[in-house]
Amino acid sequence: MPIESTLADFIDKERRAIVDEWQEFARTLLPAAGGMTGSALRDHADEILTAIVHDMRSRQTREEQAEKSKGRGVAQRLEEIGRVHAALRIENGFKLGQLVAEYRALRASVLRLWAHRGSDAIGVTRFNESIDEALVEAVELFTKTNEYYRDQTLDILGHDLRNPLSAITTTAAMLSSIPLDESGVKRAAGVLGRAANRMNRMISDLLDLTRTRSGDLIPVTCVPVDLESLGREAVAELEGLRPAGLRFTARGDLRGEWDGDRIAQVVSNLLRNAIEHGSASEPIDLLAEGQGDDVLLKVHNGGTPIPLSAQNALFEPMVRHVDGGRRGAGVGLGLYIAAQVVLAHRGTLTVESTELAGTTFTVRLPRVSADLAVAS
Repeated sequence: MPIESTLADFIDKERRAIVDEWQEFARTLLPAAGGMTGSALRDHADEILTAIVHDMRSRQTREEQAEKSKGRGVAQRLEEIGRVHAALRIENGFKLGQLVAEYRALRASVLRLWAHRGSDAIGVTRFNESIDEALVEAVELFTKTNEYYRDQTLDILGHDLRNPLSAITTTAAMLSSIPLDESGVKRAAGVLGRAANRMNRMISDLLDLTRTRSGDLIPVTCVPVDLESLGREAVAELEGLRPAGLRFTARGDLRGEWDGDRIAQVVSNLLRNAIEHGSASEPIDLLAEGQGDDVLLKVHNGGTPIPLSAQNALFEPMVRHVDGGRRGAGVGLGLYIAAQVVLAHRGTLTVESTELAGTTFTVRLPRVSADLAVAS
């Protein structure tokens, strides 16, 4: 095998071997990488190498080199690659240390494979500068994203929890100052209970958000569950919120091994979303259907479709669906938490929404998930 004249030539020629080795390392970054496909793990690795090679081959003055060594380079393509790579890893729940480790592994793979094949001290220096350039941008975006979620969390605690807390304090004051008959006491108790339950849901969602943004999967404890009884209970719990009705249909074998409480949370979140954003004059349908090794859960509602441009962000935290200028209630975590619970079961959650067919959220769960069970 001929010896490449420069490190840039070597990277250009051996990029497949480099990416393969890097991919194997990325697979070890569990649990975040556990549910990712090979193509997802390799995402932008080839583009990163292409940008690095281009940067290494570009002309650079001593002044420019000095600025880059201080983190003030102007390699815009490397900055863009770093931002995109960080965004994808954030989406898949990677921790900052895991993101940094990927760049460290890429650097180590290139230099190890290059060893004894040539001598290019300048190329090695330029390569290290390029890696650092992309890494700085990735870390900066990662940090800014975490700061954004922290600020959003504080906003939620300061704003969204105020309404149910106000209901509790107002009702408590009324109970202590106004004589009430038995029916009045029951109504007041109902207000207190609903407000407390709403606050509890918000706090639980925030705790789940904190866990998943730290790179962990939502914990699930899988036991035998019949989704038919679970679906009927979920509809019975919420049917009073929809005058037009909630309908449940069960088809086939709906037994499997899941975390029943968490799957009930998924169904409840999807139904509440449909109640809030679907047409008030049309019923909402929940379908549970056994399909071989999987079970499908579908929640359908009519009404204004979700814009295609907004569908990709539906399962991100703090995103609130908007209908005619009306913001959704709650903390904007319902669909995100649902997606994370489904991910913890190695399932999928997708959405289809059109003017003609309405909006349908589809959960596909593998029927046996016992090997995924962890202590909650």
